[in-house]
Amino acid sequence: MNFKHTLPLLLLICGSFLFSCNRENPEEKLAYLNGYWEIKKANLPNGETKTYSINMLIDFIEIEDGKGFRKKVAPQLDGSFQITEDTENIEVKIEDNQVILYYTTPFHYWKETVVEANEKQLVVRNEEDFLYTYNRFEKLNLE
Repeated sequence: MNFKHTLPLLLLICGSFLFSCNRENPEEKLAYLNGYWEIKKANLPNGETKTYSINMLIDFIEIEDGKGFRKKVAPQLDGSFQITEDTENIEVKIEDNQVILYYTTPFHYWKETVVEANEKQLVVRNEEDFLYTYNRFEKLNLE
């Protein structure tokens, strides 16, 4: 085999390796979904961005074995949370190498795609192409 034929083969192997290493494993995102999340901004399909500086309610997500819920909670000064009555049931599925959250309430159902999930941030896109960015909630430290 001469160099003329070896170089394209070598480039193909290296390119395949780099492409496969760059693909995210959606399973890794699942580990970060649980917890308290505070919305920071919403990017609308028309390019407008809405920012949220103060939130009276934050989202609490709990998922186990692909099923769970999301509730709105109100942080209290003593570090506790006042919990709202509303619950959104969640079913998590991996489709086309993406984490999809299917929500249901007695009145509505919808889905969101997890774009990013890590220790500090959660980004989801809904069916209307709104992109929501959440930061992990940190309790107030008044001491």
